[in-house]
Amino acid sequence: MLILGLIGGVAADRFSRKKLLMIIQTWTFLMHAIMAAVLLLNVVELWHVYAIAFGLGAGMAMNQPVRTSIIPNLVEKKDMINAMSLNSIAINSTRLVGPSAISALIIATDIGWAYVWSAFAVFVVIWTTSKIGIPAASKSRPRGNPFTQLIEGFVYIGRHREILALVVLALGPLAIGFSHQALLPQLVEEKFNSGVGLMGLIMGTGAVGGLSAGLFIASRRDVGYKGKLMLFSTASYGLSLLGFAGAFALWTVFPLIIWLGASQTLFRAGNSATLMEVAPDRLRGRIMSATLLDTALSPAAGFVAGLFADAWGVEAGYMFLGGGCLLVMFVVMAFYPKIKDL
Repeated sequence: MLILGLIGGVAADRFSRKKLLMIIQTWTFLMHAIMAAVLLLNVVELWHVYAIAFGLGAGMAMNQPVRTSIIPNLVEKKDMINAMSLNSIAINSTRLVGPSAISALIIATDIGWAYVWSAFAVFVVIWTTSKIGIPAASKSRPRGNPFTQLIEGFVYIGRHREILALVVLALGPLAIGFSHQALLPQLVEEKFNSGVGLMGLIMGTGAVGGLSAGLFIASRRDVGYKGKLMLFSTASYGLSLLGFAGAFALWTVFPLIIWLGASQTLFRAGNSATLMEVAPDRLRGRIMSATLLDTALSPAAGFVAGLFADAWGVEAGYMFLGGGCLLVMFVVMAFYPKIKDL
């Protein structure tokens, strides 16, 4: 994701975004299908897991900037944040059912069948993507040296403090905050003596918050407070993670994960919509790939949080993530105070 996301951004600005999206989704389908095959045939080895993880990461890295950069070609600028929220609703709807259903499927059958289901879900996505119609006027793409075009994107971000502030702020919720999922297995096992069933339930419950927040934003006629929305959601994300550090009983986890899901959706909708509004179409894929770098750094943040959790308990891991998320927000506010007025 860290490397190929940038390539995906350049490709999104050079070629047909719809065709690229279908190629990437077909690749993702193959990764799930291959994993299902090696599991069901009982020939799986550790290198298979690493190879498939790399393949899925590559597909996700290419998918995100292409998928997101298509949205402004389909909706008007005034409806951008509503469209981004509807996108989040779709994601959180699957998260609401998916983790719990997959957990139940694994318990009842075998993890191989979970990958069969995933492959089928991606096949449905490929079919729906084929039905998207992009206006002809938006299909022209720049030509030239891809490396030069990549540098052009970073230079543009560096010269526009507004865009740079948005990209850096995303480090909080999308990189540091989102990596909290790496701590969930340890939280479930150490504090509540449970396993995959409870973890699936917690993840599914988090989608309730994301779905609710998405419905709220999608229903607004005018969202003229995107800057304040991003700062609020970043702060609430960090505070929710600190709340996990102090979770003293299982019931306290569920309202926290719901609020965490809501904060993630609010931030993604506000951040993506604002970037889409200020980014020129010819650079949109590359600018969105820069925000993907934030997501790509999530495993690194999760690794550090894991070291804290191993050394001083899972509470220390959550304190590191929550504090890091809040620190990023304060740094961005000091660097670009006008962000609250976007």
